[in-house]
Amino acid sequence: MIKQLIKITTFVIVISLPLLGFSQTNDYTVRKCFGYQKDSCKISRNIFYKVHNESRSALFLKGQTSQTPITIYNGRDYRISLCWDHVLGNQIQFRLLDRETNDLLYDNATDEFSSDFEFTVTQTREIIIEISIPGSSSLVEAMGNDELIIVRKDTDMGCLGVLIEHMITPTKGF
Repeated sequence: MIKQLIKITTFVIVISLPLLGFSQTNDYTVRKCFGYQKDSCKISRNIFYKVHNESRSALFLKGQTSQTPITIYNGRDYRISLCWDHVLGNQIQFRLLDRETNDLLYDNATDEFSSDFEFTVTQTREIIIEISIPGSSSLVEAMGNDELIIVRKDTDMGCLGVLIEHMITPTKGF
């Protein structure tokens, strides 16, 4: 009887342990933001677009601005899409800047805060994707201070993904 109880208990534990990995969590150190762009951003319906290996995601605070560099190549079309947790708001700003000259190449604030942008590249360049989250967080405001700051994860921070897709530019005309 005891051996049978031990076998049943062991069986239940062995079956239950893998299921714990699928449970929801607010722990942002686990998978919450890792690969967020793969799970949450809408992939283009154009079958010729391929996901670029410089796509990424990160944990953002309200009021935070962050930059990431990428290289864009002549003869390719690109599509950049953003996706984010609703807690970050509904108007995330992103800008494309020339890394060498710091010239503004695109600003979605002039495009009704569109969450995606498609473009053709005529010259290989290093660019910077700059993301700005609206609002404010006590952590962003007090980054330079040594005071204790407590930040609510459910109201002041969330995941943001940048999905970059690319394809060879189609020939123009007949």
